Amino acid sequence: MEVLHEEEISNHQRAFLTQEQFDNIHQFLPPPKSSLIKNFIHFLTKPFISISKFLHFIISFIPILQWLPVYSIKNSLSGDIMAGLTIGIVQVPQGIAYALLTGVDPIYGLYSSFFAIIFYMIFGTSKYVSIGSFAIVSLMTGVAANNVMRRLEKEALTEQVHYLEKHTGEQIDINNLTEITSNEFKDLDRITLVTTLTFFVGLIQIALGIFHFDFLASYLSDQVVSGFAVGAAVHVCVVQFNKLFQLDSKSFSGIGYIIKQFIDVCGRLSYMNTPSALISLFGFIFLYFGKDFINIYYKKHLLLPIPFDFLLVVITTYASYLFQLNEKFDVKIVNDVPRGLKYPNLPRFDLFPYMLSEMAEISIVIIAIHLSMCKIFNSKMGTKTDNNQELYAIGFTAILSSFFQVYPVSSALGRSMLNVECGASTQFAGFFTALVLLLVILFLGPLLASLPMCTLAVIIIFSMKSIFLKMKELKSLWRISKTDFLIWIVSFTATTVFNVMQGLLISICFALATVIIRMQWPKWHGLSRLGETEEYRDAGRYAQNERIENVFVFRFDAPLLFINVDHFGKSIEKALEKMEEDDDEEREKRSSVDCECCPNNNNETTITSQMVNKSILGKIGVLSSKKINDKICKHLVIDCSGFTVVDYSSTTALMNLFHQFGKKNITIYFAGAKAPIRDQFEKCGFYKKVPKSFFYPTIHDAILAIKSLKGPQFTKTFLPQPIDLTKKRGSIFYQSQIDYRTVDSEIPDVVIY
Repeated sequence: MEVLHEEEISNHQRAFLTQEQFDNIHQFLPPPKSSLIKNFIHFLTKPFISISKFLHFIISFIPILQWLPVYSIKNSLSGDIMAGLTIGIVQVPQGIAYALLTGVDPIYGLYSSFFAIIFYMIFGTSKYVSIGSFAIVSLMTGVAANNVMRRLEKEALTEQVHYLEKHTGEQIDINNLTEITSNEFKDLDRITLVTTLTFFVGLIQIALGIFHFDFLASYLSDQVVSGFAVGAAVHVCVVQFNKLFQLDSKSFSGIGYIIKQFIDVCGRLSYMNTPSALISLFGFIFLYFGKDFINIYYKKHLLLPIPFDFLLVVITTYASYLFQLNEKFDVKIVNDVPRGLKYPNLPRFDLFPYMLSEMAEISIVIIAIHLSMCKIFNSKMGTKTDNNQELYAIGFTAILSSFFQVYPVSSALGRSMLNVECGASTQFAGFFTALVLLLVILFLGPLLASLPMCTLAVIIIFSMKSIFLKMKELKSLWRISKTDFLIWIVSFTATTVFNVMQGLLISICFALATVIIRMQWPKWHGLSRLGETEEYRDAGRYAQNERIENVFVFRFDAPLLFINVDHFGKSIEKALEKMEEDDDEEREKRSSVDCECCPNNNNETTITSQMVNKSILGKIGVLSSKKINDKICKHLVIDCSGFTVVDYSSTTALMNLFHQFGKKNITIYFAGAKAPIRDQFEKCGFYKKVPKSFFYPTIHDAILAIKSLKGPQFTKTFLPQPIDLTKKRGSIFYQSQIDYRTVDSEIPDVVIY
């Protein structure tokens, strides 16, 4: 590394500007004043200011009013019809199958898909995502329903115990105890509970949309969602093993319950129903060759992908009916599938306090899955969706559907990809999907009565194949980011070992913890000038760089907050130590070439820093008692461009750092601070102790100021002041009025020349 001396810089230096001069020249404006309350009131009242704004609000709120009037029958209708009918045929077996994961009758799966498609077509902005039953959401809903049921049963049991204690010594009919105690939920059925859960899930999603909280989905990173999805897929598959082989296995709970259940199923395989096992085997072979062979290798010759899921349902249902598999071989079948739609019913709003955590978790997962689907197809198809409107769309879809006995739904990647492949170009494809579902609900439902349950289990498990393929990401994740790899592993392991609800919470917490850790110990760099340019970059990444004599340029790549300000101070110490080591190596090289030895050279003199006042810096570790050579580094330039946020603690630390180093004859300059950072300094009173003349718009301006000898210096800006030994010392760090004139650490006031 070449060291650039003062006279070399002066040959090609330009005039420098301080930050204050730069702001004056370019007419820097103060931050706009805004009130959170006023902004919120304006947001609420804006649509009602005029009729035109109200109409615009309604149209933007109901996107179908925008795209339907300009719908192109010639260009879009044929593709939408083909895609809609195909997706409808796929939705029928999936809706019936995923209802089993929720723990409700199969017909409710058809209801859920039908109403969701209709309402999303009205409110949604994505042209390609296919809304409907989704295995992971159905599984989470089933787990949530079990949790709520247990709470209600526990409350009922507690009420009965209290009744018995209150009536001790009286003759009570135990058999009628349930009737005697006033349990308002004793007649609650599972579908009512699930429907109520759907309502509150939608309510949360709309609330998040109102407050523009769509960013919450960002907390579920791709690695969290991927690991969680694979872990949840393990639960989905293991739960279906009983139905594959028609086994009566035990129910387990607690940590690792899904592993225990898998072991229990394996131990009971000798008791399996052979016809059910054979049907399951046939189903897997049929779907594998159909979906992974015929639809892929003969794709060019097929007008549309063949719906092998639907064909499997038709074949096994007909075979079950023809050979009377239920009566003769005890193969479990769907049995009753009612015809027609249910009358609307109100959800049970009094269930709200019993399902708070479950409805929050399910709503966030649905948001994350749905917005990620929108993002994928926006990138793939070049379209654009409004994330906030999508929150309204899935929220209103859930709320309006909840009056018709449904469970929560979401978009699915497989169906959405098929939607695109079949030629869908608008949301109108959902209309034809809904027609297929309505046809089955109104007329064809009873024909599915002979459908074997093991067939539904096969469809569910095989649909998880695309999710398990996400494990291929691990190889690239390990190569790209060990942290992301670890997040994936923890997310998958937590979801597999615990239940899906607990696994999701653990995954999110761990991912946030990695962010905090990375923010607490970020990277720092010593910067050097690149040739004769005004660019300053990491000295370790460029061979052609020039270090400025007696100057060190330091950059900290992170927000400067209370959690990392200690690391910030230690990083500067390490940086200066490294600079001294590099300078020693440079001198050794020069001395070995010149064959000269100067044992008494003044440049070798070191000044030992005093111990920093612990009352100020003991917790934030800005400066330690290590040796700092002020002959090697007289000027420290802090590149503030990496600071996106600063808080009060870090501002105070910078203030103290400036004065502590100044007393060691090292002047600190601040370069490239963004306007919001400088605004925060102003609020914290930073400029009362650190003049604005030490701020520069760029690193190069700071370097030019230093080398021109016209820039401010600490020893010239601040004059020593007498110490009043009779003055009482006070707490420093957390006082709004700070007294810096203490015996241990004196920070004098600014002296204006």
